[in-house]
Amino acid sequence: MISIEFTKSRTQATRNAQVEIAAIWVWSEKTLEKWNTDVTRLEQLQQDESAKRTAWRNAAELWENDLVQIQQITRDVKRVGSFRFRNDPVKLKLFENLRTDGDGRADIYAQGIAMRDAWDEADEAWALSTEVTLANFNSLLASSLARQSAHGTALTSWRRAASELANKARVVDADNVAWYAEAIRRFPAGTVEGDMIRSSVPTTTRPLQAVGQAVITNLMTSNGAIHFDCAAQYATRYTYLHQPPGSPAFTVAVADTPQTSFNLHGQPAGVHRFKAFGSNAAGQGPESAVVQVTVAAIAVA
Repeated sequence: MISIEFTKSRTQATRNAQVEIAAIWVWSEKTLEKWNTDVTRLEQLQQDESAKRTAWRNAAELWENDLVQIQQITRDVKRVGSFRFRNDPVKLKLFENLRTDGDGRADIYAQGIAMRDAWDEADEAWALSTEVTLANFNSLLASSLARQSAHGTALTSWRRAASELANKARVVDADNVAWYAEAIRRFPAGTVEGDMIRSSVPTTTRPLQAVGQAVITNLMTSNGAIHFDCAAQYATRYTYLHQPPGSPAFTVAVADTPQTSFNLHGQPAGVHRFKAFGSNAAGQGPESAVVQVTVAAIAVA
């Protein structure tokens, strides 16, 4: 598998080499302007794919958070409801027959619907707590459906962007190979042009290794700023996720960046949680352990 990064670097090197020898020879199948356009287009497509991947991961995190809440409430209501209605055989049966062991998104949602129906039939006015009411649970189920739809839309959008990037990279890489073959035939080794082409244009890349688990280190905060470093074996890019104070879920703060350091400024007081993972063209590595840091409130003079 040839990585996008390798294709980009090879395309840039090919374009630069073509500029160097343009006064002597220009490949008949591609003008200098077209090489420049392809270099720019690859960068644009990679940025678009990264942005859409970020949107998809954020949608997935929000949907997953709703499902986690649905499953927890389903289990809590079954447990407490079975005790509350223990002296009413009909209502008790409603709760005893419920399942709460779903391990897939569809199962968890279906079990939540079953719980809502049992809850409504047993006593719609009963609340597990001031926050966990039947009305709030209905809202959570509706939110989950909306977030499922948003996730599907974001996933489709990312897949299209990834496909467009991969297709463009394949076409450009084929041009790179064809250009190089023609160029080294025209300029033998030992000539100034031939040696420049052979030394400056990469033609091979080592097979990619699977990415190791990301490790976050040097986590620190000062005056609303947060910093940490991250490393994962064989990773070439990193994605950083952040759960700020009061947020129920992680969201992607930075996606698919080569930077191994992460910085945020002007953050609100409270506990901030982070996790990260590395990736390369072979795929994504395991997420890091979650780390957290407390940002202190800034005193007002």
